[in-house]
Amino acid sequence: MCTIANHFQINLRQIFLWTILFFLFENLHAQQFKDYTFEGLISPEISSDSVAPILNSRYHQAIAEQDTSDAIRSLLSMSALERKQLNYMLAVNHSGEALFLAGEYKNARLLARAHEEFGVLNYLFKQDDEAGANFKRSYTFYRTALHKGQVTPAELYAPYYNLLLYYQRIENAALLTAYADSCRQLTEAVGIENSHTLFLTEKSASLLMKQGQHHQALPLLAAAAHELENLAKSGAVHASTKSFLIILYAQIAQCYQATGQAEQAKSFFQKSLLVEDTNGEHTFYRAYVYRRYAQLLFEDGDSRKAFVNLMLANDINERYLNPRNENTQGFLSLKNPYLEELQKKNKELNANKLALAESTGEALRFRISFFITLFLLISAGLIILIRVQRLKHLREKAKNEEEQHLGQMLLEEKNKELTTNTLQLIEKEELIKTLSELISRNPTDDTSKKILSNIEKRSGNLWESFNARFVSQNENFYERLQAKVPDLSSTDLKICALIKLNFSGKEMAYLLGISLGSVHVARHRIRKKLNLERDVNLTSYINAI
Repeated sequence: MCTIANHFQINLRQIFLWTILFFLFENLHAQQFKDYTFEGLISPEISSDSVAPILNSRYHQAIAEQDTSDAIRSLLSMSALERKQLNYMLAVNHSGEALFLAGEYKNARLLARAHEEFGVLNYLFKQDDEAGANFKRSYTFYRTALHKGQVTPAELYAPYYNLLLYYQRIENAALLTAYADSCRQLTEAVGIENSHTLFLTEKSASLLMKQGQHHQALPLLAAAAHELENLAKSGAVHASTKSFLIILYAQIAQCYQATGQAEQAKSFFQKSLLVEDTNGEHTFYRAYVYRRYAQLLFEDGDSRKAFVNLMLANDINERYLNPRNENTQGFLSLKNPYLEELQKKNKELNANKLALAESTGEALRFRISFFITLFLLISAGLIILIRVQRLKHLREKAKNEEEQHLGQMLLEEKNKELTTNTLQLIEKEELIKTLSELISRNPTDDTSKKILSNIEKRSGNLWESFNARFVSQNENFYERLQAKVPDLSSTDLKICALIKLNFSGKEMAYLLGISLGSVHVARHRIRKKLNLERDVNLTSYINAI
């Protein structure tokens, strides 16, 4: 047993050494970034499942109407949504496109927001230089937008706070303190909600912790956590603000750990990991908490529990930060094509200026100017052509989608009409059947016998009549269904057609001339042949075919 335990601890030590490679990425304080509702395009009450289609539709409509401002705002909201759902590559695509369009549109507020969103993504993946550059540009454009009346003074809090996060990350204590003071002054001046002071308190405490003053940091963090708990209980703060307790509890745990109070540290690490991260902002910080908690457990001799927490941390790192993972390669080596293009053009212009300054010949200057102008004209023409072709493609795509939507609506209307007519026929058939049974019980005269004879002659096959109209309106439905499941019987196909039109079990039984129990058995048999899980709705599945 000792040998096995020792082997287990050796492996755990090796894993601890391996996770140090990810440490720089783990300690990420991502707090209170703007979500997809900030631009005002989406109401917070809308279900998150419906947000993406709405924003995508709005973006395509803005492109079709050449409303660049609305297109940029839609892209920024889409980026924030994908960021919340941890789909970082899609977030990069949306924010990069927003940044490109904002550069062409030259609106100060939209440029500020585009650089802010792109900087947030840089920050989350610890691309510190790029994050700092984008946050600084965002701050500059926010100041310009304020001067032009495009933003309110309260909106300056975000760029100040973003720069505060950046300087905390790179451990620049002087600028961290300066921007924390600026945030406090702005909070008091414009009346920003009190919860923001809690974030600033955590920054002051983290600065004390960096200086080894954990005893002084602990009461600040405990007071902030207590206040945020009370605000959350009273419903005075949003759920995303409550998620900040993940950081506060973890910081408190580290203070206890640093002062030799292991049991209190364990308790607060556990509390930190139990807090829900509603906006996905603290994904990487949670990995950091798992790792620190695992380290504490390992030092305390609880190797098995340490191993579990360490694996949870490594799972997050592997999923989002491993450069060998093809889903993250693109982002980990992210370059901003818009900024690269600007830098390239600036280099070209500087080179041209230097050549002109060194040249003394009038002819040489003329030739250089001519070729530069020609190059710019050709480039501008190509850019315009590409943009026009792209807009044309988007319009054609939107038109095709609209035609498909109209066709689908028409088919649904026809199917509803077929369903209604068939149900009416069923009611008539039931009435005729009832009358026929009544007459057949008392065939008192020749007139009754003639009526029964006429009923039998005129009674056609109700299913054949229905099926003929169904096939004409739903072309190739049976073929598509059999392509998915070749072993469906003719009865199975009939049941599927009636399911598509939302017939009840009783209506199916009458139309097909079988019992209601047989209908239920047939539905169960179809689910089995389709290999459907219990949580998959049979009607929805068949309608999607």
